[in-house]
Amino acid sequence: MKRSLEELAAGYTAAAQIITGRIAERREKLKTLPPASRRASAIKGELRVLYAERRDALETALRLGNYYS
Repeated sequence: MKRSLEELAAGYTAAAQIITGRIAERREKLKTLPPASRRASAIKGELRVLYAERRDALETALRLGNYYS
């Protein structure tokens, strides 16, 4: 099955929305932890990865959406 660039862009946008939800979950967990705890440090590392993944997904969606513009 072939998909159009617009469909691919929508898929990346949807993925970014899912990642945004995961970021929100981690941020809520982080609020309940002592700042210097190991778990807080691990969550901060997860957040760095999630922010990068979301940025990449949104950039890809934008490029695909603007490909023929």
